[in-house]
Amino acid sequence: MPRLSIIIVSYNVSPFLEQAIYAIYASDLPSSDYEIIVVDNQSSDASCEMVKTLFPSVHLIENKENTGFSRANNQGIAISKGEYVLLLNPDTVIAEDTLRLCLSHMDNHLDAGGLGVKMVDGSGHFLPESKRGLPTPLASFYKIFGLSKLFPRHPRFGKYHLSYLSPDENHEVDVLSGAFMMIRSSVLEQIGGLDETFFMYGEDIDLSYRITLAGYKNLYFSGTSIIHYKGESTGKQSFRYVKVFYEAMLIFARKHFGLRVVGFSGLLIYAAVMVRASMSLLKRFWVATRGILVEFILMYGIYAGVARYWEVYNKWVVGGEYPTSYFLYHLPVYALFFIGGIALAGGYRRYFYGLNLWRGVFAGFVLLTLLYALLPEHLRYSRAILFLGATLGAAAISLLRTLWHAFKFNTFSLQSYKKKSIAFVGTTEEWESVNRILFPYAHEISQTGHILPDHTDEKGTSVWGRLQDLLPMISYFKIEELIISSSSIGNKKIISMIQDPMLKPLKINILGIRKHTIIGSYSKNNKGIVYQSGGLHQQWVPFGFHRIKRLTDVMVSLLLICMLPLGQVRRAGITAEKCREVIFGRKTWVGFSLSEDIRHTLSDAVFRLDELPGYDRISFQSALLHYINHYTWRLDVEILMAILFQKKGFPKNGT
Repeated sequence: MPRLSIIIVSYNVSPFLEQAIYAIYASDLPSSDYEIIVVDNQSSDASCEMVKTLFPSVHLIENKENTGFSRANNQGIAISKGEYVLLLNPDTVIAEDTLRLCLSHMDNHLDAGGLGVKMVDGSGHFLPESKRGLPTPLASFYKIFGLSKLFPRHPRFGKYHLSYLSPDENHEVDVLSGAFMMIRSSVLEQIGGLDETFFMYGEDIDLSYRITLAGYKNLYFSGTSIIHYKGESTGKQSFRYVKVFYEAMLIFARKHFGLRVVGFSGLLIYAAVMVRASMSLLKRFWVATRGILVEFILMYGIYAGVARYWEVYNKWVVGGEYPTSYFLYHLPVYALFFIGGIALAGGYRRYFYGLNLWRGVFAGFVLLTLLYALLPEHLRYSRAILFLGATLGAAAISLLRTLWHAFKFNTFSLQSYKKKSIAFVGTTEEWESVNRILFPYAHEISQTGHILPDHTDEKGTSVWGRLQDLLPMISYFKIEELIISSSSIGNKKIISMIQDPMLKPLKINILGIRKHTIIGSYSKNNKGIVYQSGGLHQQWVPFGFHRIKRLTDVMVSLLLICMLPLGQVRRAGITAEKCREVIFGRKTWVGFSLSEDIRHTLSDAVFRLDELPGYDRISFQSALLHYINHYTWRLDVEILMAILFQKKGFPKNGT
């Protein structure tokens, strides 16, 4: 009978699940001492097929619906055979000695019912949920209103995450994290499994509290560290997360503290939830739109100034003025057109090409001029104001962004997308695999280099040095991202490197054992990133691709609407409905047939190149990569012209 039953609940995190299981197999605990049970909650990313193929000894439970974290874990607990049960998240990486050390610590503390470990995110930052206090209404109130952040070392205000206790020392705590929670099976038999009332959050808090109510201790063990990528994490600033999380806290309070105790406190918590969620929404809205709002006001102000100047010194020199409606309605619309053009051209990305601003202004000017020409004569006040306002507005916005950049306001950067310098730590064979994986991302990479493990004697033309000399190489080669082979270096070493203060500026990813995936995450609040061989990922798309293509689609749609009466357009299958779908972003004019795994990256196309002559002879993968990496607006226009006029060939850029 195994000593340990490891239960992993998985939902659409196949690359992370694969790495998590491999990390278990790489542990120094004998395989006869543990069993692995994976409960899949109806994943659509082939997680089940991966487990069956690579890990036939893993006990797999395939749910036909997403049953939630609690119920799925209970399914695994029901068939577990071990003396201990470990609830483990799929987006974790354990060290080689984690399981052995944790079992030893539990064996030495017979009064312990549960155990958790030190967890860090993909950037090496300590995750405070590794050790928590009981979320009493008062502790939750302090956390919701930010008092726990203001006074983290105070035993009263820092109670929620026990922030006054060192993460590098062992402690007895109230609450353990469900991401890594080792429990005695005998205790689970006594207190029951997870409460299925909790669907997403709070179930680990409830289970931890019931362990203490049964007379056992919950231990925080700092003798080992694991990575928790939090790849499935909900955005911490989202309204949904705040609402669902704190409602789970209220369910817990009602269950264990009674309605009378929670009555008034519950009202306070509900009020706090709404305040916190509303503040989160306002903060997100302001951060996302502050640049747009400021530039809209600036653009409107310039148009109003130009209009006043024009009416006094050119239009009505001896007296007269534009109507109030011109300033209240027309000029704001003018400003909106230019701001919209800048947005479509990618001018509101954190990094943008220098010409995108002027391209956006030009696009806005063209669209506005077309609209202006359709207005009745009495509403067409002055083309000169359109032109002067656009020119002065673009110049003023350029100056404003220069000042933003000079004073280091985190709104826009004057530089275009910065390419990365990437180094890989591992063997020569693995280095070749990494190059194949990174090939589609070549447009994002300035240079790649190979760093050998200290214990190898290999040599190569691309070798930058050995791992022991990593720090000087980071400085010399300006390394920003590090990919490490877990099979060559070991997970314990990787976890140590991620936490090393000297390596904090680096983004560290892990090459999977099968050498076809690279996983990592740089924030505890964001989903993990994946480089994957043979697949399509959002990062394949070059910077500015979506914006340029979107602007092209809108401009072409407006032009085609004007051309709809022509028989040539109708024969090509272009309709007003298709133009509307493209304008609203539901489709694009030119693209590829999309499978389910890449619909998040590209839009469905009206004209699918892989179904047209000239492209049907090229492999889908090659044609798609070539199209997105060599894309210009002219390419789409030339392809559409070929379709409209039924040309036999296609532009050479597309073949």
